[in-house]
Amino acid sequence: MGYPPEPEREEYLNTIDFDNLVKIASSLRDGISCEITSEYLGMYNLVYHLRFADDMQWVARIPIPFRQFTATDLIIERDIQNRLFISMITGQTFAKEKKGVFAPSIYASFPGADNPVGVPFLFMQRITGWRLDEVIGHMTEPDLRAVFSDLAREMISLASPPYFLQIGSIVQNGDRYEVGPLLMQTPYDEADNEITNRGPFNSVEEYLLSTLNRHQSYALEIGNQDLYILSNRFRVLVPFFIDERYNSGPFILSPFDWESRDIFVGDDNAICGVLDWDFAKIGPLQSFFRYPPFMTKDWINGTKSKSMDNYRRLFRECIDELQDESEFPLLDLLEQSRWFQMLDEGIQNPEMGKHSLPILEAYVAAAKNKKIEVKPIPVIKALPVLKDVMGRKS
Repeated sequence: MGYPPEPEREEYLNTIDFDNLVKIASSLRDGISCEITSEYLGMYNLVYHLRFADDMQWVARIPIPFRQFTATDLIIERDIQNRLFISMITGQTFAKEKKGVFAPSIYASFPGADNPVGVPFLFMQRITGWRLDEVIGHMTEPDLRAVFSDLAREMISLASPPYFLQIGSIVQNGDRYEVGPLLMQTPYDEADNEITNRGPFNSVEEYLLSTLNRHQSYALEIGNQDLYILSNRFRVLVPFFIDERYNSGPFILSPFDWESRDIFVGDDNAICGVLDWDFAKIGPLQSFFRYPPFMTKDWINGTKSKSMDNYRRLFRECIDELQDESEFPLLDLLEQSRWFQMLDEGIQNPEMGKHSLPILEAYVAAAKNKKIEVKPIPVIKALPVLKDVMGRKS
């Protein structure tokens, strides 16, 4: 199952000792025998379902490091690949244990290739249920409302205090969760790969402008006029979209996306699992409360869709129903997130930026012509920030 065979991935598969994978799983459960019952060969991970003799089921998850990050400097490459794997484990554990999100429990993890299996891997809880993308087309409105209400609650759980004070990737230091360098970052040259050039960042402005500075520096180095002009046009837009009230935080841990293939629901239409914490990052509040991508396909394609409109209407209603459980003005953030996320993604990825820049410039021009002020989002309550738990390192 999964993506079609590819020589590079097949070669990586040959380095994995599956006999030892099964033996290690068995040893972690007092010698109860187990076997691999199915596999899924994904873009970034290899997933194997294990069944024990007592019918307990686990998942063995093996990252494909060269799909997640590559560099010409092998030392930097292996360092970032290892950090990505550990950060994924940390983010998933934090979401489940500290925020109560339906992320799978991780039973054991083995970073690095220095183990009997020969590659990094982990064992985690197998989520039983249905992938949302497989069943959403057959759901009634009450079914959708149940799912979207749970999804909204998952977001609010992640956005509950204590908050983070920097933008970056999550790291664990003893029993403390802290902010480390941003691992999910598009590099343009080898200097960008250096871990010291990846933050963490103390404000939204620093986060966005640091990327634009890197892109313009690289553009000057290689004489890429288009990239330089693109970055400069984005730079002009940054002050328009940053809400100063949230420029210095709080910042929220978020999965890379809330894609329907990574959300599992039970027979009662309640969410029972949120998977795929690869590339999770601690990012701006202004892009956190957002419509999941399966609700915005018409925006991407530039088409009209009644089903997408209906998904967004229901999700807005579900978010609004939970307003009393959050410190933040949820609907305001939800509506503004489309534009801020477009800005953020366009800055981080210039190829996407080529398409999003004219849209953003037109939006700003229309707002100015109509004398519409994009007002700072009001804070409904004081924001309790536990600096001693998740603040900057002293």
